[in-house]
Amino acid sequence: AALLLAIGRLGAAPEVSVVAPLAAHADARLRAAAAIALGDLGGVLARERLLDLLASPGDDPEWAVRGAVMLALAKGGVREDAGTILVAYRDGDGAKRWFARAALATAVAALDTDPVPILDRLAADDDARVSSAAVAAFARAGRPEEVVKRLADPRVGVRAAAAAAVGQAGLVAAIPRVRALATGDPDRGVRLSAALALSRLDDPTGDALLVEALDADDPAVWTLALVELRRRTGLLIGRDPGRWKAELAARRKAAAR
Repeated sequence: AALLLAIGRLGAAPEVSVVAPLAAHADARLRAAAAIALGDLGGVLARERLLDLLASPGDDPEWAVRGAVMLALAKGGVREDAGTILVAYRDGDGAKRWFARAALATAVAALDTDPVPILDRLAADDDARVSSAAVAAFARAGRPEEVVKRLADPRVGVRAAAAAAVGQAGLVAAIPRVRALATGDPDRGVRLSAALALSRLDDPTGDALLVEALDADDPAVWTLALVELRRRTGLLIGRDPGRWKAELAARRKAAAR
């Protein structure tokens, strides 16, 4: 499977003939990897094989294969494939599987001429993996205003997903609204998501919030803060708020010179 993914990333259209037969392999993991590789390789033949695999995925109870096909078609499909994907999703009970719902968000963002109604529904999904994918998909669909609008959504999961999507998409104009969430939202998960987004947007407010999070009692909170600080700096300081505060301040001062 790893080799197939590498071929997809590094290969070109001629490799489609090598990868395509593996889309019929007995192992679902290899079929899914072949689908991803075909999406990366692109071209008419790759798209045709992906559509065949969507229609006849073999044993695929968890939607691993069909979900991979949808992600691949998001890269190598055409507008008319949106309808085909929706039919396969409906007829195959994709709504019952989180990966199918998350993959659908990515696919409709890339292919559907009006993805907002579907993405709006998926953004309210109870599974954070789905809601995050859906809100991020608004930005990929060229609808950043839909992301920003959901920062004020009454649903906690949607606000958290919207804050994360603002950071991922680099929507710097939304920084003031994300700051408000990071410091004033009643939900801790939303506040943390917003703090992480501010860090990704390189906003100084995020520095203090991440350092503060290192003192949290919840291991999930301080671990996320530590991972983000390490991503930002490449340093392995550990859970030491004082050292992190000094390091971040020094970096800000150096950058301002």
